[in-house]
Amino acid sequence: MSKAKKKKKSSGNSGGVQQFLVWHGEKFVVAAVVVVALWFAWQGLGYPTLSWTPNDLETVSSAAQTAILQSTRSAEDENINIFDYEAHAKQIRSPLSAEPYHTEFRWNTEFTTRASQRSSTSTSSSSDYDY
Repeated sequence: MSKAKKKKKSSGNSGGVQQFLVWHGEKFVVAAVVVVALWFAWQGLGYPTLSWTPNDLETVSSAAQTAILQSTRSAEDENINIFDYEAHAKQIRSPLSAEPYHTEFRWNTEFTTRASQRSSTSTSSSSDYDY
């Protein structure tokens, strides 16, 4: 009589799809990046080449420089409004009056409630948050 062969138990190394992705996932990512790069390169081959030469570019740039250097002011340029930046800067640095921003009723907010609690518990009679 021969003995029946027993099935080998799995050693637990086969993790299915998750283990496959852990072992080979980076290869899929690299392949996707290569495919996208090749697609961009293929699309770039379809664009037309430049038709101008370096001499053409030099001619155009020197003509633009000559036009700038020989330009004259027009009659519209003579009506330039000069803004007094020094007076404006002094006005900006001066404090603003709070009077235009006062409301008829004082707002009841969490901030004003805490301020009144602080002033009632503090030794000084005036609150730091009075308006």
